[in-house]
Parts: sequence; C-alpha cells; structure tokens
Amino acid sequence: MAGRVVKGVTWSAMERFSVQIVQFVVSLVLARLLTPEIYGSVALSLVILNILQTINETGFGAALMQKLDRDELDFSSVFVLNMALGVGLYAVLFLCAPFLSNVLGYPELTSIIRWIGLNLIIMSFVVVQRTKLIINVDFKTMAKASLIGAFLSGGIAIICAYRGMGAMALVIQSLLNNLITTLFIWIQAKWHPQLLFSWERFKSLFDFAYKLILSRFVQAVYNEVYSFVVGAFYTPAQLGLYNRAKSFEILSTNNITMIVQRVAQPLLCEQQQDKRQMAVTLIKFISNTALIVYPLLVGLMVLAKPLVLVLLTDKWDGCVWILQVVCLVGFFFVGSTFNRNVFNATGRTDWALQSETIRKVIAVTIIIGAVYCGFTMLVWSQVLIACIEFVIDAYYTQRQIQLTLWEQIKAVSPILVAASVMGGVVYILSNCFEMLIIKLIVGVFSGIISYSLLCFSFDICDFRNLVLRRLN
Repeated sequence: MAGRVVKGVTWSAMERFSVQIVQFVVSLVLARLLTPEIYGSVALSLVILNILQTINETGFGAALMQKLDRDELDFSSVFVLNMALGVGLYAVLFLCAPFLSNVLGYPELTSIIRWIGLNLIIMSFVVVQRTKLIINVDFKTMAKASLIGAFLSGGIAIICAYRGMGAMALVIQSLLNNLITTLFIWIQAKWHPQLLFSWERFKSLFDFAYKLILSRFVQAVYNEVYSFVVGAFYTPAQLGLYNRAKSFEILSTNNITMIVQRVAQPLLCEQQQDKRQMAVTLIKFISNTALIVYPLLVGLMVLAKPLVLVLLTDKWDGCVWILQVVCLVGFFFVGSTFNRNVFNATGRTDWALQSETIRKVIAVTIIIGAVYCGFTMLVWSQVLIACIEFVIDAYYTQRQIQLTLWEQIKAVSPILVAASVMGGVVYILSNCFEMLIIKLIVGVFSGIISYSLLCFSFDICDFRNLVLRRLN
C-alpha cells in the first residue's frame, strides 16, 4: 500500500511539473509569434470555459471515489450523466456566445467561444476514466497522457501560429491537448461504458456531488475573477499582458509552495494533540519554503525587464511592471498557504468556513473599488488583498495553536533581508552591461552566489550546517 502511495505521489508531482514546464515553453514560443491582444481574447474565452467545466469535472467523480460499494452501474450512470452535461453545457454556451461577446464588448469572441467550448464535450468523455485511474492510484497513465497531449498540441499550435492563424492557433492547441489526452486515457484505462443509467444511483450520488459542485463553482468563479474583470472592463491586450506576467510567478513560486504544503498537512495532523509542536513545525515549513521562494521572487522583480524582453520580445514589454507587482503577492502567499493547513489539522472547519467567507467578501469589495480606479490599481489591489488575507489567516492560526503573526514575520525576516540584499547585488551587477541576455545571465549567477554566501555566513535557516553535511 505504501509503495503504491509513494509511486502515485511521485507520478502526480512529475505530471504537475513536467506538463506545466512543457506548456510554459510552448507558451513562450507562441507569445513570440502572437500579440497580447490575441492572447487576451482567448484567455477571456477560457475564463468562461474554466468556470463551466467545474460543473462537469467535479462532484460526481468525487462521489464515485467516496462510494466504497460502487459498481458498473454507478460508473455507467455517471458517464451518461457527464455526457449529457457536456452536450447541454456546450449547447447553452453556443447559444449564449453572441450575448456574452456583446456583454464583454468584443463581438469577435463569438466564434472563439464556440470553438473552444467544444472542450466541454471532449472532457465529458474522460471524467469516469480519470476517476478510475485515481481510485487505482495510477497517476503514471495520466502523466503520460498529459505529456503526450502537451507535446503534440503545442507543436501543432506553434506551426499554426507561424502560418498566421492567430487566435485559432491557441484554440487548436486547447482542443488538441484535451482530445489527445482523452484518447490516450481511453486506450490505457481499458474501461468502456455500457451506456446504462439508473435514477436511483444518480440520486444517491447527487446528494454528495451537488454540494461539492457548488463549492468548486464558487471557487472557480473567484479564481477567474481577475481575468474576467480585466477582460470585461479593459482590453484584451491588457488581459494578455496580465496572464503572461502571472504565468511567470505561478511557475516559479506557487508550484514550490503547493508541493511543500502537501507534505506539511499530514505532519501537522499527526501533531494535533501538541499545539506548540504544531507551531514549531509550521514555522519550519514557512521559513524553509520562504528560503527558496523569496529569492526567486526578488530575482524575478529585479530581472523582470530583461527576462520578458529576451523570452517574449519587446511587444510584451507592458507585462514587466505587472510581473513585478504580482511577485509581491507571492511573499504573502507562502504564509497564507501553510496557515490554512492548520484548519485541517485541528478539525476547525467551522473557522475555516468563517475565514474563507470573510476573505472573499473583503477581496470582492476591494476588487469592485479598484475597477473604477483603473487597470493599474486593479493589479496593485492583489497585493493589498494578499496582505489582508495573510493577516486574517495568521489571526485564526493564533486562535488555534497560539502562534502569533509577529512570530511568523520574525521567522522569515532574515530570509527577506538576505533576498533583498541579493536583489541589490543583482541590480547593480546586471546594470553594468547593455546586452539583455548578458544582464540576465549575470543577474542569475550573481543572485545565486550572493544569496548562498549570505545564507551561509549568517546561517539562515540552518543553511550552513546543511551545506557542511552535504559536503561531508
């Protein structure tokens, strides 16, 4: 059993990183061939698609996993239901596409929405198969399918973009990625539906699923709110610039934080009877993660201009300042992510709901106010929201395990100082050169060397002992 879990987690992590890296590299090539306006128009269509997709992708799959006495009739009933939902949701999207396009102020989005919406039908074919693979802890098959889909769709999209197909290149990439992944999983999963359906089974599964669907739907709407607001109130070009900047920050820092917090959660649960030990463990996870993430964030902020211009060309120059701002969000994201694990460890889901409600109300209020102050203020509002959310999360952590906000700030302060000094060194040395690629290379290497020396000299987070143990 333990071997299956370790193997499953390993393949799950490999899928997460490998697919995102492939997609990120492909997106860099496409960004050099396409304009921010094109990226923004497709991103706006994906906002609508991602929200609708949660209705079909979540809920019934989880219900199947939760039901221990599931049988073939359950699987087939869910498959038929997902197919009906997929077709139904696409029909609604197809009919509403002109209305949505007019509301958003971009009539040309109608055809893009209708084409990219076909993903709703494609993905409905594979929900049950994915569920069966997860039940069997077979993340290896999903990793292979996702990688093949990312490689092939990315390559074809690059060819389409090179031939001047514009937004359709991104639409084709999305459709082919899901279609290839679905076909591969169908072949490997070796399960084929019998097209049976039972209302009794549907009712029992629905009682569990609808709450989860509603919860995920609300979360999906919130997750897409910034992209939707930028696209609805500003221009597709600004949305394209925002999404490109956010992708750099997510790939470099959010993934690291999320992977580490998966390990933190079960360890905190094991120590739920010892509040002080939980506090010590939480501080260690926050500080050790910050030790890696903070210098990456500072490095991205300092080297944002040469990084964007070298990788994306000067037509994406407008996303430089956005990247610098969203990196500030990452500093608070580390603390908030680990603080929220405490709710699961202590079992205070009532406080978790209370905290989530307060954070969402405050965030939406700030976003509404920022919209009327312009695009720049909307981007900066993320920093204010992240700061407030961190304070709220730390407050609830203190109520549960008596770990104060000041103790958390004090733990990461040496790391933040070292990263800031590193940023100064990188800024000074990189600006000694004119060529952008040289700026980037010098900045990266000077950052690694100066930050490592600072951490070693002041033994930040026991860095010196860690290095010496490695050398011995």
